[in-house]
Amino acid sequence: MTRREIVARLQGIFLPAVTPFDRRKDVDLGLFRENLQRYTGLGLAGIVIAGSTGEAPFLTERERLRLVEVARAVVRPPELLIAGTGLESTLLTLRLSREAVARGADAILIVTPNYYKSRMDSAALTTHFQVLADGLRRPVIMYNIPQFTGIRMDPETIGRLSRYSNIAALKESSGDLAYVRAILRRVRPGFPLLVGSPPLLLDALRAGAAGGVLGLAGLVPEICLAVYEAFRKRRMKTARDFQQRLTLLARKIAAPYGIAGVKAAVEFCGYGAGPPRGPLLPLNASGRRAVAAALREARAGLEF
Repeated sequence: MTRREIVARLQGIFLPAVTPFDRRKDVDLGLFRENLQRYTGLGLAGIVIAGSTGEAPFLTERERLRLVEVARAVVRPPELLIAGTGLESTLLTLRLSREAVARGADAILIVTPNYYKSRMDSAALTTHFQVLADGLRRPVIMYNIPQFTGIRMDPETIGRLSRYSNIAALKESSGDLAYVRAILRRVRPGFPLLVGSPPLLLDALRAGAAGGVLGLAGLVPEICLAVYEAFRKRRMKTARDFQQRLTLLARKIAAPYGIAGVKAAVEFCGYGAGPPRGPLLPLNASGRRAVAAALREARAGLEF
């Protein structure tokens, strides 16, 4: 696909894939491939590799690139393949991003650097993203997730960067609706904001967001898609019903249990996940029972 075609498709529901690990905590490429084969054709806008849900901080650069290679053989247009390549330095991020593009990534997702938090001001972040945008031949998606990084990009900085060539979108995962609205007021017209917080999906769409990159799409893609499609067709009662189910799952699985809870839920829904990679720990028996109960509650009465 051309760059213009890729940018035009940065809307809808994107699924950030979990990274399955085997008992030795090595990446299980077979399970990863099987998951993607089941996700394709559901109506998703695309797949994100090595995002937060994919345990990106715990993956080696070689593992990230191998995941891109495997995914590229499965994920076909019009679905997009987005690769998370954010590292701490601009140089290393650019190198990894170019390798991901060479292996077939349609767009690059870059989280804010955060080790030197006190120095990651507007000037530093602006320069970082502009250098990356200039150095890549595929679109760059900025990734703001302050609850993990401790870096909260100010809306004015995001607004300026939205007007920079080859910076194509923002994934915004703070979970703060007022902040999302402030960003949407400052970005250029038509600039895609993809929300990463499931409880905010419907409200963010109503505020002008283009879609979502939702970890819960890995276990209930149909519910995530139902919120988006109902909103798009202006069937707001239906959209609110599915949003309530999505919010329930976020409140009872993602919020209390994090990656371990999401991976357990993915397995309960018939996909492959395996345990999280250390230092994260898998769920205990009590947590697994709570996750299973939440899934039953959220899916009650649904035919899919």
